[in-house]
Amino acid sequence: MPATSLIKTLALAALASATPARQCEPPATGCQVPQLAAIDTLMSDFLCDRDIPGATIAIIHEGTLVYERGFGHADQARTVPIEPDALMRIASVSKPITAAAVRVLIDDGLLTLNTHAFKLGQPTPGILDLAPFPSLGDPRLADVTIRNLLEHEGGWNRSTAGDLTYIETTIAAAMGTASPPGRADTVRYILGQPLQHTPGTTYAYSNIGYLVLGLIVEDIAGIPLEDFIQQRVLDPLGVPDSEHQAGRTFAADQSPREPFYHSPFTATNVFDPAGPNVPRPYGSWDHEARIGQGGQITTARTLAKLLDARFISGPSIGLPLTNNLSTTWRRNHTGTLHGTESLARQRGDGIRYAVIFNARSPSSPSHASEIRTRLDQLFDSTTIDWPANGPICVYDLNSDGLLNFFDLVELINSLGPCPDCALCPPDFDQNCQTNFFDLVTLLNQLA
Repeated sequence: MPATSLIKTLALAALASATPARQCEPPATGCQVPQLAAIDTLMSDFLCDRDIPGATIAIIHEGTLVYERGFGHADQARTVPIEPDALMRIASVSKPITAAAVRVLIDDGLLTLNTHAFKLGQPTPGILDLAPFPSLGDPRLADVTIRNLLEHEGGWNRSTAGDLTYIETTIAAAMGTASPPGRADTVRYILGQPLQHTPGTTYAYSNIGYLVLGLIVEDIAGIPLEDFIQQRVLDPLGVPDSEHQAGRTFAADQSPREPFYHSPFTATNVFDPAGPNVPRPYGSWDHEARIGQGGQITTARTLAKLLDARFISGPSIGLPLTNNLSTTWRRNHTGTLHGTESLARQRGDGIRYAVIFNARSPSSPSHASEIRTRLDQLFDSTTIDWPANGPICVYDLNSDGLLNFFDLVELINSLGPCPDCALCPPDFDQNCQTNFFDLVTLLNQLA
């Protein structure tokens, strides 16, 4: 039997005798990293345990992107694998990115933390000149500062008053305008409502604060928020503009790199309240109006890079990350909307990671909370031989993101002289032939 046939037979026999696949075996895309195979298993098990359609994950270790993969599926039918560079809704993880843009304006001397948010007749006027509707709802609104907005101390409390950024049809009806009302009219309506706390005295997580901050960045910079974020926050990190964008409400308007967002629920279409209900992720809110608070889409890799550059939460949100962190230091930000959840996690031991799902957990704990627990347990309990370089798939001959016997078979089928050196992708030693020496190189990689 010729040597090539023998090798091919052995390879196929090894595949046939391999351990049978589990009933739930979500596809994985991206480059395998042998040292981090435990993360492959963890992510696959997690999607199976929770019946999650798809997820992307990226990990940075000591400044180097060492892991970036997709698990599960991107489409509604669960037939198309999700790619590692999928652009996905990150919900409230948009907030620290908006905060970073605000910090840039402060560094430029165009704002201070004590600058008032609104022009409401103060001796020192604020930024946004929006007329409250129907009239000023609380004189304390004049006291709201940039610091209050960044730190969720603006005086609003959605636990008692509801989230006023999500009552779009109510606002439109009250103002006699088309639904959805958009950001400016939403803020005008909010300015006509009472506060629940005196600004600067009480922490209460607030979408309103970051809705306002997004408008403030645009007012001062004179360009859309997404453009300012790209130019002043992401470009310095080497992130191209194809990797972070403003999200869109409807699937027809979304990036082809976005997955399907799964949700079992329907609701009123805020763009056509009298029409039929729509799937919750596609029209039950005005996604474009949430650019500052939760409307951005990005890749897990981009989030990981931001995690390695700026604080993700707390009073220092958006500030440059310092290097003198305790190894036990931890910080995170999560985001959730119908059809998506996201986690951005910073650790003082040099590990930063981002995970994005295209489904929302139906119960507690959330996907974001539970994956954080499992990944942190893995990192805390396992001695990992972290790779010095990022994942490289140069030997992945069939482009499935894996190094296995199928790549060996692909190479075997290519053995022989090449009519053109440019058509010799398996020619690892670059001698214009695929032969025994290339086979040995690939076998060493498989080992």
